[in-house]
Amino acid sequence: MIPSFTIDEKVRAYIRKSGQDFRLCTSPKGPVLLPIGTVESKPSDLKILIGSNVLYVSKLQAKYIKKIEWPMVERFLNQQS
Repeated sequence: MIPSFTIDEKVRAYIRKSGQDFRLCTSPKGPVLLPIGTVESKPSDLKILIGSNVLYVSKLQAKYIKKIEWPMVERFLNQQS
């Protein structure tokens, strides 16, 4: 499956700078981008290479996402505060 969504450059830069792999997950407040370790990837996930890191996206969720954007990162960051 070829993803039909885009990834905001600010999200790409965050992933590259972090040096971590991430997974796009669902949450009650909407999609959230979590580092691997906080959540595990699944064998069926789409794997998108961003620099030397991987962004995992559920195949099911990929059908509904149009853009992976900064608020998805902020949901995680706000949980840390």
